[in-house]
Amino acid sequence: MTIIGALVRVQAEQHAAAWQSLARLPGVTPFELDDANQLGLLIESDDLDAAYRLLQHVIPSAPGVLSAHPAYAHFEGGD
Repeated sequence: MTIIGALVRVQAEQHAAAWQSLARLPGVTPFELDDANQLGLLIESDDLDAAYRLLQHVIPSAPGVLSAHPAYAHFEGGD
């Protein structure tokens, strides 16, 4: 199991669209931060590589997302 906490920078005027798009991704739970230009994300995946692909390729391509940065990672299990 892999758990990643991430900071996502978003365009303030597209904050709601970014939230909705990210919330639809499997294993991704957005949460509010105090800045309209940011969202927090909890990413849960059975596989480290899948979580990495989400963070580096899928999440940054969501509407309104400018960038995504890992803030915490925990993984256990297989190779």
